[in-house]
Formats: sequence, C-alpha cells, structure tokens
Amino acid sequence: MAGTTDVPALIINADDFGLSEGINRGIIEGFRAGAITSTSVMVGMPAFGDAVRLAHDAETLGVGLHFTLTAGKPLTRASSLIDDRTGNFLRVPALVGRALAGHVRSREVEDECAAQIAVARAGGLHLTHLDSHHHIHLLPGIRAAVRRVVDAERIPAVRRPAERIIGVIGWRRRLPERVLIGTLARYVNRTGWGANTSDHFVGSVLLGARHFHSLLLRILHSLASGTTELMVHPGYVPGPLPGNDSYTTQREIELQALTSSDVLARLHSGAIRLVNYGHIRDAGCVTGA
Repeated sequence: MAGTTDVPALIINADDFGLSEGINRGIIEGFRAGAITSTSVMVGMPAFGDAVRLAHDAETLGVGLHFTLTAGKPLTRASSLIDDRTGNFLRVPALVGRALAGHVRSREVEDECAAQIAVARAGGLHLTHLDSHHHIHLLPGIRAAVRRVVDAERIPAVRRPAERIIGVIGWRRRLPERVLIGTLARYVNRTGWGANTSDHFVGSVLLGARHFHSLLLRILHSLASGTTELMVHPGYVPGPLPGNDSYTTQREIELQALTSSDVLARLHSGAIRLVNYGHIRDAGCVTGA
C-alpha cells in the first residue's frame, strides 16, 4: 500500500545498538545529526546497558529489538541453539544447518525471543519493531516461532528485507546473498504475520560497498513512493567486536557518509519524509502483513 503522500517516507534504521559502546556512540551521533530515525538493540551484548541509557536521552529515536541467535550467550536454556563447548550461540553456518535439518526446537526459539523482548522492555524501551542479527528471523525452523512471539507480544512491525534484485542502484553487489534473503523474506507476509512491514527495503546492497557514499546518495534520489527501510551499520570500532563480528572499519565509513553535508541536505530537502516504525501505523504508509 502506498503512503498517504507522494513524498517517499524513509526509515533509516541503524542495526547493532548495544554491540559495543563505540557503535552506540556512532548511532547516537548519526541520530543527533538527523541521519538516523530508528535503531534496533541487541539484548545481552556488552554495551546493552549503555544503549538503554542513550536511548532514554533520545526521545524521538525509534527502538526495536535486534533479535540475536548468532552472537553471545542465550538468556534461556536453549540447548538446540548453542555450541555445547562454549555455551555461546551457534555461528551462522551452524545455525542455518541445524535449522534446515529440523534440529532447532521451536519452543526454545520462542522462549529466547520472548526473554529478549522482556529484558528490553524492563529497561524501559518501548519496542517499535523487530528485526534480527543476520536476518535469522527469516529462517525455516525459526520464523514460525518468532512470528508467534511477535503476535503474542504485540510487536507492531517486523523487518521484511525483500530488497529489489534488478533495477536497484548497485544491483550486482552481493547478488546471491540478496536473492536468498529476498526469497526468505517473502514468507513474512505469506505465513500471516500480524505485524506491519515497510513497503520497500534497501541496505544489503550497501554493506561493505567501496563507494558507500555515492551509492547512498543515488539511492536517496531514487526512493519509491510508500515507505522504505534503509538498513545501515554506523559506528566506531577501535578494537575487536563481540562474536568476532567482521564488519569493523566499514562502520565508520557509513557514519561519515550518513552525516556528510550532501546526504543531510538530501534527507532534509523536503523530498523525503523521515519516519520510524513508531510513526508508520498512524501515517498510513506501511503495508499490513
């Protein structure tokens, strides 16, 4: 469903809030500059408490849950989701393999998702949406359990990362990965999720892009009508990240681009309506899933 105005609406969501204090600082810097409208928080990460404190001082910043099953330790007993040797969540390839083989227990996914929501809310956060680290909420063997929790906990919106494959700026980048994610994302609607989604999504095509700044500007000049979620990963990373996250120096490149004068000028030119997931239900610019 298109929005109520011809001006495209844009959610600029910064992932990984709470992963480290440097990432938190970058996200808030982007928010203060007017380049970020939304973020998603990782419960159980080292800088979660810092993220909660910063979020309370950023009243108009939408905050969702970045549901995590591939970094850190679970909040619940989740034997089908962890590496028995370390007690940590499985790495992505191992989790995918276990999920596809039917060896992930749905009840454990539900319990962990509900626990992460509960901890975020206990910190005083009013969750506007749910997305997930490495898009794991899309995986067969996991997505149905997440959907049940989203419905039960009345999470109003969920990320549907169905990025256009052909015709989007830089469409050749990360093509196999984007095709796979887009295929899985279609099930967010087909399985009857009770949450809203954005009309469009873009972000995977930008991950690690050598010319991030110029690609971002081109995307901002070509937004479709309705609401688009732009997924970004800004931050400062002076050292190793939890879970051996390999997306490090690229985060500062993203932050510099987002807060550059030409990007900010485009964002605040009147040609784009900046929103977050907390606004879209009233704004009428999101599809029902």
